[in-house]
Amino acid sequence: MQYHGTRAECELKVLYFTHCCAKKDDSLRDTGRSVSPLELYSATPTQRFMRRCIETGMEWAIFSDKHAFVFPKDRIEWYEKDPNTLSPVEKKGLFTEAYEVLKNYDLACFYYNPGRLHPFYRELVNDMKKRGITIREITHLNDILPR
Repeated sequence: MQYHGTRAECELKVLYFTHCCAKKDDSLRDTGRSVSPLELYSATPTQRFMRRCIETGMEWAIFSDKHAFVFPKDRIEWYEKDPNTLSPVEKKGLFTEAYEVLKNYDLACFYYNPGRLHPFYRELVNDMKKRGITIREITHLNDILPR
């Protein structure tokens, strides 16, 4: 079932986000160059998410296993961080950083493929909801609606 936002939600401060991907532009590996998430994350679903947000004019970010939220204007170097390797201390730090960002929004919309969601991101969403963050989970790019 696709979600279609209400007029009232169009007045809210909304952040669309998705999780990072293992597939990154390998030409950036070991270069020391800092680039935008649009340049770094090369997986097709992640690229489609970013482009849809740009097309609709919606604010967006990528949730990174290393950096927490990476926004379009942020610049980061190529990295490799598997969510399976996160220590409890690293998870706690990422969740704290996520909360500090998301508390500034009325609504966060988390885009993901339900068949390929790593348990770490489910844990993130559940932790944010427990802290009182309003998160709507979306699974279709068409759920990212223009204002």
